[in-house]
Amino acid sequence: MPTAILFDIGLTVIHPSGEVMLAEARAEIPGFDAAPHHLVAALLLAAEARHLPLPLGLDGDGKVAVTWGMLAGLPPETSLKVWRRMMARDDLYCELDAGAVELLRGLRERGIKVGAVSNSDGMLPQELLHFGLAGYFDTVIDSALVSIEKPNPGIFHAALDALDVTAGQCWFVGDGLVNDILGARSIGVGLAVLYDRLEVYGHLPAVAKVHRLDQLLMWLDHIALPGTNREK
Repeated sequence: MPTAILFDIGLTVIHPSGEVMLAEARAEIPGFDAAPHHLVAALLLAAEARHLPLPLGLDGDGKVAVTWGMLAGLPPETSLKVWRRMMARDDLYCELDAGAVELLRGLRERGIKVGAVSNSDGMLPQELLHFGLAGYFDTVIDSALVSIEKPNPGIFHAALDALDVTAGQCWFVGDGLVNDILGARSIGVGLAVLYDRLEVYGHLPAVAKVHRLDQLLMWLDHIALPGTNREK
């Protein structure tokens, strides 16, 4: 049984609105059509393009923007314009995951410490407060406030130190393969769990994966059952 579970927040606990993305795309290309959830799925796949060497001449955000647009069917220059506008909107990240409150409440009931570790803009504590989640987290690590971004091990260690736990006592849950899964594994967490809400990753060998956050409670209860092979 883990002593603590750390969570990424954006695209894991709080999701962007595909309707907002679609509205901004149509502002540039009237008549543009795409299913809103496909635009969100495109962002899930593009989110870590900042780690790629291409396209040349773009910063990290630009690489994500162009990759997102390519997956959504938008030209590069249009993608950059749409991206800048939609990222400036306060209502882009407006959807609380359907299973978030049940999960966080369940972790509290089971005596498990909870932390947030997110590449954010310095407003993560206020964002959690806005969604009524602040009281569920024992520590909140915002990359902009600690000047370290995932997958740098330092940001994970900041959370472990704040919770007074070792990496092996901790699970990490997030939507990103590089920032979250590989980053968490690099510090030796007990389990790194990929939250593949829209099932965009298919089958990945040796990667623990859930499609709903409440599945984590079932995993925890199974571990705790006396006489099971997973008892700890």
